[in-house]
Amino acid sequence: MRRKPKRVRLNAQISGGGQERGFRSGTLSPHQTVGFGESARIYLEEGKHDYQHVLNLSKKLMAGMQDIGLVQLNGSQDITKRYAGTLNYSFEFVEGESLLMSMKNVALSSGSACTSESLEPSYVLRALGVREELHHNSLRFSLGRFSTEQEVDMTIKLLKYHIPRLRDMSPL
Repeated sequence: MRRKPKRVRLNAQISGGGQERGFRSGTLSPHQTVGFGESARIYLEEGKHDYQHVLNLSKKLMAGMQDIGLVQLNGSQDITKRYAGTLNYSFEFVEGESLLMSMKNVALSSGSACTSESLEPSYVLRALGVREELHHNSLRFSLGRFSTEQEVDMTIKLLKYHIPRLRDMSPL
């Protein structure tokens, strides 16, 4: 976007006041610009460690799910072909909202992030090929740099307790 010698011509993204040399209206927010720069710095310093940490936690959660039975990982089974920090599982014969309410000490979400505010089946789960009857039986687990092994262990323990209990109560 430099002015000289080889200028790349771009169209304005937002019409309006003509700030930022006419490219966009409004002035860039200093605190957001500084925040983005700081997050980039942290990523460069700690990103590889954070990725490995989240990958290890994800593998631990996946291994714990295998012991439960009638549980389906939605999306690629290959952890290298997905974002390791988000795992979406469907639990046969367990209503996702019931399991969500039972897991009071664990931050979870039903469905996918794109439709968490809606009771409609997730188009993301549909696109992943999840059977329609499992859409309301799905929970999303999110892991991050501040998640711990103890939290994953607690989550697995709670799932192993609540899933059989809820299946016993299920009319299905």
